[in-house]
Amino acid sequence: MSTIEVLKDSENKLLSRRELTVVFKGGSGFITRTAVAEAISSRLGVSKEKVKVISLEGKFGVRDLVGSVYVYSDVGEIKKQLPVFLSIRDLPKEERKKAREALKPKPAPAGAEAPKQS
Repeated sequence: MSTIEVLKDSENKLLSRRELTVVFKGGSGFITRTAVAEAISSRLGVSKEKVKVISLEGKFGVRDLVGSVYVYSDVGEIKKQLPVFLSIRDLPKEERKKAREALKPKPAPAGAEAPKQS
């Protein structure tokens, strides 16, 4: 596992979360979003469910990975504040497909007419 360096740690009291910018030394291409969430949760002593990885960015020619992570004080705030696709990213591959299919709009039955606009 690569080493973690916290570049920025700020408390956002309005949104009830901590906003972290971290660097994983030598982690580019090796570390996953779930591994990032586990590493941050173990380092901060919070549950993994409260940690959301917003972005992971690598640069050409550099093995370091820069990440933006939010640590919420309440799990319910995650659903209120973040878009659904960020939660879907954290799921395993099989569950991810099922979640995407559930979000797709259902086609109207063939016999039903579209509502008329006036």
